[in-house]
Amino acid sequence: MPQIFPHRELSFPGTSWMMWEISENEAFFDQIPESWKSTLPPNHALELKRLESMAARFCLWKLVQTHIGHEIELVKSSTNRPFFHESDWHMSISHSFPYVAAAISHKKNIGLDLEKKARNIQKIAPRFLSATELAWAEMDEQKLLAAWTVKEAIYKAQHQPGLDFRKEISFECQFPLQKGFVQLAQEKFDFDLWQEEFPQFWISLAIRN
Repeated sequence: MPQIFPHRELSFPGTSWMMWEISENEAFFDQIPESWKSTLPPNHALELKRLESMAARFCLWKLVQTHIGHEIELVKSSTNRPFFHESDWHMSISHSFPYVAAAISHKKNIGLDLEKKARNIQKIAPRFLSATELAWAEMDEQKLLAAWTVKEAIYKAQHQPGLDFRKEISFECQFPLQKGFVQLAQEKFDFDLWQEEFPQFWISLAIRN
């Protein structure tokens, strides 16, 4: 079965996630509601992205069926971000072929990010880490993948386009990462963090308090 199971249960009440390794074609994921399907056009150039999107939405749909138990309308924001319409449930999806993931949380903003280990994370580290965070990471791939996915997850959970990853998104430099922050001019937001490492990828969750 292509579902990937975590090594340990999430410690966040009202929060669930699901991961999947794609080995099916798009027809398998076509069982999701029509309104939930990817809006990417069915052309060859976008075939892989469309498959990823469909698989992530399939995971999300399965979570809704299992943990919520009633239909929810999935819509897109002005920035093309999917969200649940008029619901106190929040969601996030991520994909890096052939892996996809989805997460839901009750009444709390949630962000999810999945990243394959094949990426040259050392090369881009100075673009998203502060000087303090770079010194802490010491260019260690495990720490850098945790940091990158955590910052992406926080960015998604904050729902605020244009945040500066180096200056406005941060975390406590203690591995494994457990606390993250968004520091704005007049306000600070705190996040609880959760990560897991798998043989081929790293995945992180951020829940805004």
